[in-house]
Amino acid sequence: MIRLNKDKHIGRVLFVVEGGRYEFSLLQKIFVDIFHYDYLEKRRDKPDRFISGSDHNSRIAVVNASESNIRDITENPEYLDEVFTLLTMKYDYPVDQSAIYYLFDRDPESNTDTDRIREYIDTLRDPYDNGNLRAGQLLLSYPSIESYTITAFNGASDDIRFILGRDAKNYISANPEIQLNKLGDDEIISAANVFLEYMGSYVETVDIDDFAPMSKRIFEEQEIRYMKGEGYRLISMLTLAFLQMGIIDLDGNGKSNGNG
Repeated sequence: MIRLNKDKHIGRVLFVVEGGRYEFSLLQKIFVDIFHYDYLEKRRDKPDRFISGSDHNSRIAVVNASESNIRDITENPEYLDEVFTLLTMKYDYPVDQSAIYYLFDRDPESNTDTDRIREYIDTLRDPYDNGNLRAGQLLLSYPSIESYTITAFNGASDDIRFILGRDAKNYISANPEIQLNKLGDDEIISAANVFLEYMGSYVETVDIDDFAPMSKRIFEEQEIRYMKGEGYRLISMLTLAFLQMGIIDLDGNGKSNGNG
């Protein structure tokens, strides 16, 4: 049985996102309106924004990479270093003690370097510690973050296939019942069910604390589908972060049943 754990104190969690608008709207909706956490955002070329929640032991920060491209995680480290320093000095947000997630799209129009993506899957494996490498876990959405919203409102979306992120955007535009302002507890649970059922098509048990092997397996399977012209199965690994934080509660043992 899946439930939301709204009493969970998650400490500090930082999301580095690709887009300049949609990810911010989605994460604000979830963490401010549903979980009532403190929320801080830093968008490219826009003023900082802070929203005070009722749970001050849980603080979410959302920042852009300098460009809307996955390579920017490592190719422009100075930008992120400057943002991380700002968070630490101005907002008392110690990034080195935070869980870090890199939330990016697999959209083949914007992220074309598949070898680099494979490298990031292998190296960005842990939100807290990757040895000598930058901390953080890569969360991919196929083909884009809009897949999270679609699966939240449409739990029977497994037969839907999209090649590009704009296809997912067009689908949302054509289905007015899918609206971020309507996202609530039931929709978060729906997206979690879709995620777990997807994982259940590969293995019986998913280890949420060592997810990189599964992430790589999913990537290779999705690339085969894409190369055949079938399009991507809709899935976003944003749910993985929620499971790791403990704000989605399953059986409490750190591992989730692939069948939900």
